[in-house]
Amino acid sequence: MKMIKPVSRVRVELDAARWCEALSQVCFALTLIALPLRFRLVLMHREFPPIYADYTDVLLFSSDWFFLGTLLFWGLSLALRPRRIELGPWFLTYPLMGVTVTGLLSVIKSIDPLLSTYHAGRLVLLLGFYLFVINQIRSLSQLALPLLVQVFIQALVGIGQVLQQGDLGLQTLGEYELDPDWNGVSVVFSSGVRLLRAYGLTDHPNLLGGILAFGLILLAAWYMSTRSRWDSIYAAFFTAGALGLLVTFSRSAWLAFAAGSALAAWLVWRKRDHGLLLRLLSLWAASLIVLLPFVVAYAPVLGVRLNRGSSFAENPQEMQSLGSRPLLNNAANEIFAENAVSGTGLGTFPLALRGRYPVFPVDYQPAHFVLLDVAAETGIFGALFYALLSAAPWLALWLNRRRLHFGPALVGASGLLLAVTLVGFFDYYTWLLVPGRLWQWLAWGLWGMAYLSALRGQSHA
Repeated sequence: MKMIKPVSRVRVELDAARWCEALSQVCFALTLIALPLRFRLVLMHREFPPIYADYTDVLLFSSDWFFLGTLLFWGLSLALRPRRIELGPWFLTYPLMGVTVTGLLSVIKSIDPLLSTYHAGRLVLLLGFYLFVINQIRSLSQLALPLLVQVFIQALVGIGQVLQQGDLGLQTLGEYELDPDWNGVSVVFSSGVRLLRAYGLTDHPNLLGGILAFGLILLAAWYMSTRSRWDSIYAAFFTAGALGLLVTFSRSAWLAFAAGSALAAWLVWRKRDHGLLLRLLSLWAASLIVLLPFVVAYAPVLGVRLNRGSSFAENPQEMQSLGSRPLLNNAANEIFAENAVSGTGLGTFPLALRGRYPVFPVDYQPAHFVLLDVAAETGIFGALFYALLSAAPWLALWLNRRRLHFGPALVGASGLLLAVTLVGFFDYYTWLLVPGRLWQWLAWGLWGMAYLSALRGQSHA
């Protein structure tokens, strides 16, 4: 016999469910703000010299607390008020589940089962994060404020570091101690001068550049779809982020931002919404006017990063940066060929590289091509699922282009997804590092939400 709950108890459970849902949204916003921070707790230190410790340690980042809170409170709200969970587009969700399952299976034959278990657990939680975004994020406005805070803080710190050519003394927040004359600090070498690149509060200028590029693409999509008396302030925050992106001197981040922004502009133009396009172009133009003096001031350094004067072939710093990538990619191919079915185990590529090449001319680190890292660590099936994840959204956009309503959400999410995907061709942080992973899974979730809404003819601004 089915028991009927008293009305008072039902009301209490519904109120508790609403509170939990609201708390999950707060934790989500705080996750975005804390996402770039390198401040963390070392739960287990594991030395494998000369491999960088972060590749092998068990870590709990500041963003993890809010990330776990997001999933915990959302799970409680579902338990208190059961409802249907939207799984997202099948061509996105099923390959993502495939990547998660192959990651879990890679633990069995991993060369370091403990490390692979740690990373496999993160993939399971990220799948839950993806489902949270699909079900709980309904508009770009839910991301606007935390992204403004995230971008502004990181850009402000990064700009200060470049202007001061040193750290700002924010070590309590995880900032590195920085001096351009130290070995290991990322600099641009031009005309005999070592210029410090912007780190912000992240692990590396390339990571900071990617984070700023991703955030700026979404902020631009949100800005063009909303009007308020705070427009000038929003534009100022965006411009600060653009300047921060410039002084990271990250080529992959510049390319990602340019490609994602160009796609967003093309989709708006194709929609024939000249009002939105004009608003987007005016934001870019205002930022460019502010950036021009800095572009002129840093022209020699920018030229070095863009191969002016054959710097790729003649500048030792650039030669080392570009020369290490083919070496790592070739090594990843060989390691994959030797472990084609099972892989070496999630997160173990640097260890596998050290084991395969006891003497290696560059630092032991993942290949700078995400698909190669996935293949080497999870085997051929993991790589196949990841390749499907990378290709399926674009095929779906093309096949359904006449049925889709290209509102700001789908425009911004598509620009973001292209930017994140492009970074994966030149760097590994969207696969291995916590901030990069969060952005990658967030991009999939946002795109899935926006795609389903657009397919139903809804416009989420």
